[in-house]
Amino acid sequence: MVNSLLNCGAARVDGEANDALQQVISELSRAPLFASEIDPNLAESFQLEAIGGWILLTEALGEMSEVQTDRIIILAREQAHYLDQCIEETVVAVEGEELRESYLENVEDRLRAYGLGYFATRNLEVEGRCHDVITGASTGENVLNSAAGRALLDSCDRYSREIVSALRVFACE
Repeated sequence: MVNSLLNCGAARVDGEANDALQQVISELSRAPLFASEIDPNLAESFQLEAIGGWILLTEALGEMSEVQTDRIIILAREQAHYLDQCIEETVVAVEGEELRESYLENVEDRLRAYGLGYFATRNLEVEGRCHDVITGASTGENVLNSAAGRALLDSCDRYSREIVSALRVFACE
């Protein structure tokens, strides 16, 4: 069901909702997702928040307001910061610690100034790239088909894979 949501959502990135996407959202909203709906583990909580973000995004397709855009951005920031806190507080080893530390040591000063952990800092970096690519696009340009858009999508995919990799550790606890 989640794959169906992602596929339908990805097919509708042009800003127009369609019946198939609305049907998947409706089905997902009614589905029993996890064994423990009372106390989901960390990985399940992230999945629920991501699904909530997709639902929020589909509600905004076509006429995304500034308020809806801000809600989506804030959700991503909060989740990244929360993951950093969980990693810091856990006794479980999360693969890639040296790489995360190296990144934070070498990140641009404008990002380091926030004093955030790895995932929150990477989120701000990716968010900044999104903003730059979108505002740098010419009117009527299909941003996702441009070279800058494809590079941005690759960057987003790498960041997403890092989050999923870290969450796998918590899913196995």
